Amino acid sequence: MGIAVRNLRLKFPEAQARLFTDLDLKIEDEEKVLIVGPSGSGKSTLLNVLGGLIPNVINVPMKADQLALPDSAAYVFQDPDAQFTMPTVAEELAFVMENRQVRAEDMDQQLKEALGTVGLDVDPITAIQTLSGGMKQKLAIASALLQQADTLFLDEPTSMLDDGSASHLWETIQQMWKGRTVVIIEHRVEDIWDKVDRVILMDDAGRIDRMACPDEMLKNHRDALDAFGVWHPESWCNAPEFSEIEAQPDVLLEARHLMVNRGSRQLLTIDALDIRKGEWITLEGDNGTGKTSLLLALMRLIPSKGDVLFKNRKVRKPKHYGGALYPVFQNPELQFITNTVFDEVFINLELHFDKGEAERRAGALLDRLGLGKVGHLHPLEISTGQKRRLSVATAAGGIPEIIILDEPTFGLDQRHAFRLLEMLHDMVKSGTTIIMITHDEEIKVRYPSRRLRIEEGKLVEEAGFDA
Repeated sequence: MGIAVRNLRLKFPEAQARLFTDLDLKIEDEEKVLIVGPSGSGKSTLLNVLGGLIPNVINVPMKADQLALPDSAAYVFQDPDAQFTMPTVAEELAFVMENRQVRAEDMDQQLKEALGTVGLDVDPITAIQTLSGGMKQKLAIASALLQQADTLFLDEPTSMLDDGSASHLWETIQQMWKGRTVVIIEHRVEDIWDKVDRVILMDDAGRIDRMACPDEMLKNHRDALDAFGVWHPESWCNAPEFSEIEAQPDVLLEARHLMVNRGSRQLLTIDALDIRKGEWITLEGDNGTGKTSLLLALMRLIPSKGDVLFKNRKVRKPKHYGGALYPVFQNPELQFITNTVFDEVFINLELHFDKGEAERRAGALLDRLGLGKVGHLHPLEISTGQKRRLSVATAAGGIPEIIILDEPTFGLDQRHAFRLLEMLHDMVKSGTTIIMITHDEEIKVRYPSRRLRIEEGKLVEEAGFDA
């Protein structure tokens, strides 16, 4: 029978309008479907309806004339932390196997096979909270595959992975999806676009605009994909091109003999690092090499040995930056402190301008990043891509000298990713220093003035855009 929904109506309690109105969709047994659309179009919400999470687990009012759900389903969510229930890797996977009534003597072997399948090389007793974002995604996929469900729902399962890991995991999923129904939401489509049976395009209003096989969608409907900002294999032909910006000679941030650990294990050692005013730096490396840990050490948010200096003064605590450095973390929800999207940006601008000017600038920032229409909503009510853009707008509102960004384009559609890159370029042009972690190869080769890569615990300098 497959999965089917007819005349779906859904409205979030605080929303002014319905997200879905009279939506119809049928997915056949064993069909592989890719759902694409702009940020905030309701892709993840639709996935939650098709899997039965709404309204059974997530309490959102909905009605449908018909709703046929899969007999068994496994999920990989956008935020892997949202699906973990146990403290360690072994306990998380053991919990899945216990639910399948796997014999105790078989668990160790299945656990090792699951970790090997997704390329997660960690001690099973490792605490999940100590894993990097990409390693958590691998664990979430291992957990989903262990469930051996008839249907897989995958919501951006590779967004935090390096290119090699992402390609490997899609190959693994394809090897295991025979006989299963697979429904995918993904912005990084290059590894999966031509492997699915059907591509479904959603519009800004939560409607299904059109659907077709991958070849037909790209050949006959590329204009629609571009209009809605959807990533496709030829998206980077539309990317913004920037003129070279020369960094200023002033050294803002220095690290000397810096040693960064994860638990008792030494991750990396940096003898000397100088970061100048107006540089755009990408920090690169495979999952688990310590990219996020290095940024946290520079911000003095985790213990480390060695010296960090800002404008020739030692930094021992985050407050020593005096607001001159602003981080944007992988999980934007950790940073929200107000009750509306607008106030999240306004409170930072209010520190620098009078109320009227702060309100004007906050509105302009939100409009530039496509958030003007959700300014009245609570930050936790908007989509993952919108949260990501809000966190960057909040950082920009602080008018810092250095912005540190951890995967800033994660969860963004093509249109909003390009808008964000344009805004970052303008900030660099005005003298702001940008340090960002990204796994997006196109961003790495197009935009940074410097590329730093972590290899075998050392920082290696690569040529940047203006080299």
